[in-house]
Amino acid sequence: MSKLTTKSLSTTTGVNGLVILESNGQYIYPGLAQAIFDDAIFGPRILKRLQRLFVDHPDGLSESGHDWYFGYLVCAYTQTHFGIKNLLNYPSVTKEIFSLCLTKLPE
Repeated sequence: MSKLTTKSLSTTTGVNGLVILESNGQYIYPGLAQAIFDDAIFGPRILKRLQRLFVDHPDGLSESGHDWYFGYLVCAYTQTHFGIKNLLNYPSVTKEIFSLCLTKLPE
């Protein structure tokens, strides 16, 4: 018998236009990873970082390293665009960026 679980989701006031949702005590930022990936300045930096990581790790990248791979770019983006120095639960965004990189590479 499967157990039914529910998640609580509430919208928090956006900071300077940043949409922030709270789900079970964790903050999530819908669309932020895509915005960073599509940004004219930060998007190329992500791809440059990804190319460098492939050179440094020829055996493959680990999803567990996504915060280290892209965390500084997320922090720089949110500080530049929203004035937020320390984004709570930023690994949720870095994980999405990692996933975007994997889906966009074959294109």
